Amino acid sequence: RETGAALGANPVPLVIPCHRILAAGGKIGGFSAPGGSTTKEKMLAMEGVRLGPPPSAQVSFGF
Repeated sequence: RETGAALGANPVPLVIPCHRILAAGGKIGGFSAPGGSTTKEKMLAMEGVRLGPPPSAQVSFGF
């Protein structure tokens, strides 16, 4: 809904493939194409998208 509202309010159309829209927290969410969320996950993996929480940051103090 939020994505649709943002696209509707924007005078310049943005094209975002539907498989690129994730659920809250970086979760896969649903996908209505054949194969469902498994297909969505495979498509994202082919594009190099990593799902789940971001990797922990490493702090370097330069010592």
